[in-house]
Amino acid sequence: MFEFLPVPPEEHGISLEVVGDFERRLEERQVRMHGYLMLSGGRLIAERYWPPYGLDVNHRMYSVTKSFTALAIGLLAGEGRIALTDPVCKYFPDKLPPAGPHPWCAETTVEDMLTMRTCHGSTTYKRYEGDWVESFFRVEPADHIPGTVFAYDTSSSHVLAALTERMTGMTMLDYLRKNALNEMGFSKGAYILPDPYGVSQGGTGLMCTLRDVARTAYLCLHGGVFDGRALLPREFMGRALQNHVPTDLQSSMDEQFGYGYFFWMARKRGFVMYGMGGQLALCFPEADFCLATMADTIGDPAGLQKIYDSFYETIWPCLNISDAPVEPVKPEPPAAFSGRYVFYDNPMGWKWAEIDPRRRELRFETPEGPAALGYGKGAYQTGRMFPGTSYPCECEGEWKRGHFLLRCFVTGEEQGHVFMDFAPKDMRLGVRVTATGEPFFRYFRGFASAYKVE
Repeated sequence: MFEFLPVPPEEHGISLEVVGDFERRLEERQVRMHGYLMLSGGRLIAERYWPPYGLDVNHRMYSVTKSFTALAIGLLAGEGRIALTDPVCKYFPDKLPPAGPHPWCAETTVEDMLTMRTCHGSTTYKRYEGDWVESFFRVEPADHIPGTVFAYDTSSSHVLAALTERMTGMTMLDYLRKNALNEMGFSKGAYILPDPYGVSQGGTGLMCTLRDVARTAYLCLHGGVFDGRALLPREFMGRALQNHVPTDLQSSMDEQFGYGYFFWMARKRGFVMYGMGGQLALCFPEADFCLATMADTIGDPAGLQKIYDSFYETIWPCLNISDAPVEPVKPEPPAAFSGRYVFYDNPMGWKWAEIDPRRRELRFETPEGPAALGYGKGAYQTGRMFPGTSYPCECEGEWKRGHFLLRCFVTGEEQGHVFMDFAPKDMRLGVRVTATGEPFFRYFRGFASAYKVE
């Protein structure tokens, strides 16, 4: 059992004054904290709760639940019951439409689900009357090929929780308890809220103590190994905590550093179990350090960022972790981007696109006609305007993890931005575009998919 052995934070290079400064910044920023704790080297160096919460009180952890679902899938894979390359439709024949699934849904693998690269652009059960699991297979896909661009989709984690329960005949949390969490001393009173059809809400339903989250985070920090025993499959954990897909189009800063298997990548060489409203476990393996928090920032759009900033301004400098990039920058474009891609019918109305790395230019066609955007670090469009406007723009292009990311900033009398993510797969292309609310960006919001013609 994992024991929370308290030691003075000074023994781990963090002074009481720094811990106090962390709390003061949270208070000055009016963050409604419910509790936090810090583990360093497996020792408890700080812990505090605000009434009516305490160390034995269950708290809704929201999307922290997704990370638990990933661990359950890892156990299933480690037992050989599933493969990450399996199409998820294979396990739910009773949930498929009578005429069969959409081809992009049929193509979606378990790993696509874990990395939020499904064929959907948002949570399907919020747009479906009926069975939450069934919704994933019956809601029309969001115009993009799975395994390409990132789109946050809680229904993917809900379906994988249902998969766990189908394969084991147990609730997902009981399965995790039996194989790993009981060994860590996970509390017996914890539970996961079910959906209206009895399936554990694997994307948002976890009710547990903050120490339960910390126990699980500590296990993940050590690759699933506790007291010399691999409670979770090592190979799976190695992959789960790697960056698999860029998330640069996310609106919040600390969601823009990539995504693993239902784990976010941290701003500074670590990973995060992240739930709405300030439920966090920031984990940094190099320092064997974890900060776990629970709060209510749901009414404050900047509340979660306030927790992150308070941590990085105070505690982070004491951890002595390298600021070097986790992976080297690879400026050269993948060969898959050469040639022209023609789009399937899509809500944005895009016709075709091609990227010319030599000229550093994206060429494409929207309903307003052909257009081109040059790109480079701080490269203004000399003599050009953003398509459909009379405003000049600045565009920056970047190659990251096999994706081409383009950021465009309109300047002049009107200001706004358009961000684009292009991801190739098997002679095809998935595209995601986000923009500010200006009406002249009407063809630059949404998803699209294309196939290569030359």
